[in-house]
Amino acid sequence: MKLFKKIALAMIVLSMAACADLDELLINPNGVDPTRADAVSLYNSVQLNFRNVANSGAVWGFAGGLARQRAEIGGFTYEATHGPTEFSGLWDDVYADLFPDIDAYIAIAEPLGLRTEVASAKIMKAYSLMLLVDLFGGVPLSQAGQGQDGVTNPGDDTGPEVYAAAVALLDEAITQLTGASNMTSGVFDNFYGGNAANWARAAKTFKLRAAVTTRLVNGAGGVETVNSIFAENDFISSNNRNFEFKYGTNRNVPNNRHPFYNDSYEADDGVYQSNWYMWLLAESKGFEDPRTRFYFYRQETDILSAIDDDPDAFDCIFTRVPQEDFLPEHYAAVSPDMPYCLGSYSKGYFGRDHLNGSGIPPDGQIRTVYGLYPGGGKFDNGIRDGDVQNNGVDGGLGAGIAPIWQASFSHFILAEAILTMGATGDARARLQSGMELSHARVRSFRSLIDEGEVLATVPTTVTVANTIPADSTVTNYVNFVLAEYDAATSDEERLGIVAREYLIALWGNPIEGYNLYRRTCLPAAIQPGIDPNSGPFIRSALYPAVHINLNQNATQKTSFTEPVFWDTNPASCNY
Repeated sequence: MKLFKKIALAMIVLSMAACADLDELLINPNGVDPTRADAVSLYNSVQLNFRNVANSGAVWGFAGGLARQRAEIGGFTYEATHGPTEFSGLWDDVYADLFPDIDAYIAIAEPLGLRTEVASAKIMKAYSLMLLVDLFGGVPLSQAGQGQDGVTNPGDDTGPEVYAAAVALLDEAITQLTGASNMTSGVFDNFYGGNAANWARAAKTFKLRAAVTTRLVNGAGGVETVNSIFAENDFISSNNRNFEFKYGTNRNVPNNRHPFYNDSYEADDGVYQSNWYMWLLAESKGFEDPRTRFYFYRQETDILSAIDDDPDAFDCIFTRVPQEDFLPEHYAAVSPDMPYCLGSYSKGYFGRDHLNGSGIPPDGQIRTVYGLYPGGGKFDNGIRDGDVQNNGVDGGLGAGIAPIWQASFSHFILAEAILTMGATGDARARLQSGMELSHARVRSFRSLIDEGEVLATVPTTVTVANTIPADSTVTNYVNFVLAEYDAATSDEERLGIVAREYLIALWGNPIEGYNLYRRTCLPAAIQPGIDPNSGPFIRSALYPAVHINLNQNATQKTSFTEPVFWDTNPASCNY
């Protein structure tokens, strides 16, 4: 009996010890314990996680395709192209990585008086919250991240509530940055090098963004915000204040190159570019946009010869190969100038038409791929073409940027606010500034390439520098668009010109293009689906499967035609 009691006692002690060990193991080794966190490393983690959210590949594939910035090829209908699994990674990036890291960093840094660092973290969180609403509508916020308090199934806050919370964070950041010194904690600030004034401008700019994005529902309050920020003139208005994440050139350990470069300049075929978007730049005005060969690189400049060499490398749906004199009836009904199967016949930009979900032919070596801007790829000099699947040795080696917010964007949305909200200012002047700033930022990528490289010696020596469009081409471009604007007879026509030029300047930023399209129903005459019965346009993304399957309080939308709160346009809008 005594022996039995001793054995029982020993088992109890061992069980208690095991429980204690189990409790220790319940601490997530990947989570951030504020008592042990290194503030500098944690801030680096915040920036990298924010980059993953703000420059998400899933957002580019979804919003970029819907805005016609990149080819939409997952199916022949919108419903077949997108589903609830594509954003599970983004959801984890936000709720498992970014927001916990931001909250933990603020808890550490705020007591230390690191005002600029804390404010910058709040700005990144605010932008991310608005991005989530722009994609999905209502999302978890007030109950999110409270697992330690027993809230394991957070409910959704409404879109207006989340937007209001984001603006409140921006206001907090602006207050903290008033009179604050530059960052002093030794952190590496990829965006502004620790400059407090630039972070303050970013916060005010994102308030401007929020006011214009929600202009269909926010009434006079939005106009007051726009006018106040514009009058203060303390927003991102010049390229030296752009809010950009800068990528590096490391191929391995870590690979810190731009995702566009990783896509097109390794061993795999790059994604398809949008034929309509390439045509918009290369041909729609009757002359080539000076940014075209910065945006895109043609592996094959003579597509017509490529058709003769291998007609099986094309899948045009209505014809076997591209035919310049053929246009599907439903394309012609939108515009007689609509491109079909090629982004440009005379210049040879080859991608895919909207919602061409057919199989993949052997066309990897002739596809037009991402160029020098913003992904750090190759500049298209128009003389030498060639394959780029060369294991990362071409062009700018991936040293691109994520153009989260450029100065040009500010001027374009100000033009929109003037034309649609009655905001103070000259919309034409804002349009001009937007175009000039966009061209200047794109052309600054010349620093990533060797302009002295000799391309030809017969009959004369030609270098890369000789193939870069002259400054005069930018002047001519701007004057052409301004003449169009002056000839317009209504604000609706003027807004269409602003929207078109804004969409072009947004290359590499999909969410703003998708928002623009839903907010304005412009630009007009965009390419429809290759199938005349492609179904209704996607007004918001379905909630990620990881959220629906693991959260008992989460409910999936009945349809992706459900708009977000600020999109009040009718279903008949020009989608």
